[in-house]
Amino acid sequence: MTAMTGLPEPFDHAVVVCGDLDAAVANWRALGFTLTPRGFHTLGSQNHCIMLARDYLELLHVTAPSPSRQYYWDAQQRGGGCAAISCKSRDAFATADRLRAAGFQPSDPIEFSRPVRLDDGSEHPATFRVTALDHAPGARYFVCEHRTPELLWRPEWIAHANGAQAIAATYLVVEAGQVEATASAYAALTGGAITQATGEAATIAIGDASFVIAAPQALATATGAPELQRTEPGYAAIRLATDDLAGARAHWRKQGVEAVDLSSEISLIPAAKANGVALIFEQR
Repeated sequence: MTAMTGLPEPFDHAVVVCGDLDAAVANWRALGFTLTPRGFHTLGSQNHCIMLARDYLELLHVTAPSPSRQYYWDAQQRGGGCAAISCKSRDAFATADRLRAAGFQPSDPIEFSRPVRLDDGSEHPATFRVTALDHAPGARYFVCEHRTPELLWRPEWIAHANGAQAIAATYLVVEAGQVEATASAYAALTGGAITQATGEAATIAIGDASFVIAAPQALATATGAPELQRTEPGYAAIRLATDDLAGARAHWRKQGVEAVDLSSEISLIPAAKANGVALIFEQR
């Protein structure tokens, strides 16, 4: 597999699968996030998004299995959690061609949409094209071509009580001994550069975000959170940059959210409080 470079605005979003979307909404609002109105995809799934300055988190629920939603349905049946990450693409068809040229086997790009209701009461279709690798190392990887980004990145949706600004890092756990091969694969998939690597952990720079691959025994060190543990392959944690950690902590206390303060500038929300993925808030 050969590395690729030049992907613009590479990191896009992380998908958190939720068996009970209503309960997830309550969870994430208590954490201090502003959620977009519920979306209904033409593919048969539902979502709420947490829009950040350059990227976002997607809370996804699958109503029934289907060819395009089977991966997420299976993840939902296993209990949910962060099931995939996406990078941006200006042209999903061109990206699919680049991935195939690099030795991968992505799906053919598909186009779908969901209606978006704005604060003025108007409704517009947000449209997307995606090409995916359901069997990428550790978890699903895909690229997303936003056909109507102006319908998602809106001022009323990117302000959060916890001050969240951007995804700073994602943490993928793989089997011990698979870290190097997984890092090489994701460097090729994303066009990112491997900036750090040991036998147990590796970091890929994807624009201003980091993609961290770790063996189970290295997760605590990689995240700086001794409490974090995960033995199965998959996404264990997401690090979020916040411009108001003090405000976030005050909000959590008011909402009865039990956060773990790891230092004066870092707090941990355990995975059990965030639909199966730990959230690490870091003052920036």
